[in-house]
Amino acid sequence: MYLRNGWYVAAWDHEVGEGLLGRTILGENIVLFRTTDGGIAALEDRCCHRHAPLSVGKRIDGGLVQCGYHGLVYDKTGACIRVPSQATVPPGARIKSYPAVERHRWIWLWMGNPTGADRTQIPDISWHRDPSWAMVTGYFHVKCNYQALIDIQLDQTHSKYVHPTSLTNDGAIVTPPKVRREERALHGWREMPNSDPQPIMRRILGYPDDRADVWIKWTYRPPASITFDAGIATPGTGAFEGRRSHGSVFNAHAITPETERTTHHFWSSARNTRLDDESATAAQREIRSTFLEDLAMVEAQQRALEAFPDAPQIDVSADAPTIQARSLLARLVAAEQGR
Repeated sequence: MYLRNGWYVAAWDHEVGEGLLGRTILGENIVLFRTTDGGIAALEDRCCHRHAPLSVGKRIDGGLVQCGYHGLVYDKTGACIRVPSQATVPPGARIKSYPAVERHRWIWLWMGNPTGADRTQIPDISWHRDPSWAMVTGYFHVKCNYQALIDIQLDQTHSKYVHPTSLTNDGAIVTPPKVRREERALHGWREMPNSDPQPIMRRILGYPDDRADVWIKWTYRPPASITFDAGIATPGTGAFEGRRSHGSVFNAHAITPETERTTHHFWSSARNTRLDDESATAAQREIRSTFLEDLAMVEAQQRALEAFPDAPQIDVSADAPTIQARSLLARLVAAEQGR
């Protein structure tokens, strides 16, 4: 069950160019395209005539979409404005449109009631366009329910076992997470003084020592976006008070359901230090392999869940962030449905 009244990332900005992009979001087939002013339009991916997917048609002059089957033309509102085989457009010839916003290099869609599309709910990921940050980006198509991908992002205790060469960190095992809940957000953090720094963080930030003050802070905003502020610093230099002697790494994840068993994962990793250092960039590119380790785990988990659909699961204390995230999302879904 999905939260409909919320913003979901449907694409990176560069994916929507001169042509048409078809994508399935929350089980709904959608076509994305640019209007004449460079804005984004999103329509259900079908022609109202014989249901041919518009994504196999073409974008034509005027920021319009033409069906590739019989040539019917649609504007950004979903209204059919031309039928080549006749002079008039039949009454009711239109399809559904979705509120769409391009912000922070991501294309966001509001999947619920269009009148409730509140742009202030789009998370601030402004470093995506900030030249004082160096960034690597990517996209994965993941064969699992989207909730499993949210869970693994909010759980740092898996890193020692799933990421033994990149994100392993004993401090996360022994340091309980702290969680603060808001109406539409969940904030979590671990502050680990004089701990073992993650190997990939040492490489990205150029940190020379084997002990550090380590922090991992995150914000989950339902339905499915997570941002991280993570880093390491010389012990006792004020990292937990905001003095970041070796810089920070900000990661962003947009985890968008495609279907009940498949998920779009849009991600970025940015640093605000050593911007022109190729070794730092090379180290940061390794994060892709780290994220692929997450994907291998959640896809294997999905297969096991389907093999043992009625088997019980137990919780442990480290599950507090994921339990609260699920609870927050469930509350919003229930309120949306009037339950």
